[in-house]
Amino acid sequence: MKLNNKIILEGNGLHSGNKCRLIIEPFETPEILIRSGDNIQPLRELKTSGTNRGSDYIFQDGTIIKTCEHVLSALTGLDIFSGVLVTAEGGEMPALDGCSRLLCSELLKNCSDDENVKNAYELSEPVIIHSEDRKRFVAAFPDDRLNITYTVEYDYIGAQVYDYVHSTENYVKDISGARTFAMKSEIEYLRSHGMSLGGSLDNAVLIGDKIQAKGGLRWENEFVRHKVLDLIGDLASLGRPLKAHIIALRAGHEYHLRLADKLKGEFY
Repeated sequence: MKLNNKIILEGNGLHSGNKCRLIIEPFETPEILIRSGDNIQPLRELKTSGTNRGSDYIFQDGTIIKTCEHVLSALTGLDIFSGVLVTAEGGEMPALDGCSRLLCSELLKNCSDDENVKNAYELSEPVIIHSEDRKRFVAAFPDDRLNITYTVEYDYIGAQVYDYVHSTENYVKDISGARTFAMKSEIEYLRSHGMSLGGSLDNAVLIGDKIQAKGGLRWENEFVRHKVLDLIGDLASLGRPLKAHIIALRAGHEYHLRLADKLKGEFY
């Protein structure tokens, strides 16, 4: 899709709790550009870190924009890979609704169909990232489109598996509304370490002896759908669409971004 008008959204950062501002505007560029202050770089050239409960993007001078995954998921979930400048003010992306539904709605109001979709990367062989004990992994296998099979397992929830076949329609309908979540037992630890300070039931689901979610869960398997949302956002760091079948087991941002980095090594 092609962005035609500027979008401005404000809110608190999910982890910092600080007031943050997001500006997405049309820009004559063959890729997505990211700006913070005086820094501006193509998305695919930024370093990434997925070790702090979110996906952080790092400029050459060390400036960090935290928790970018939901915004980037909305863009690439709608097949927007070029022609936009994304500006983050406040050091973090605003949490908004804890997923990408609100941003998708704004983008769809301000976009039109684009016949000049960037060519997708295609794999010639599998690419696999795994933990030392091989209990967590994410792998990409050659395919003629983007498919994702994701499995999660959490206390109080058990195991959930979700198969996703990418299209903009499927993304908006089945993925964009899946909210971020946290374990109630972890909240005190997270907040003592400067995380989840902007989290609330307005933008997250809380998991404990009972599940707390504003309006109830949107799907019984909302948790694994959110992990698909995160993965799509993390793959945005490639800078182009990807044709692959991705299989993820108990993965997360660190593994998603390590996969993206390894794929960059294959493609660039």
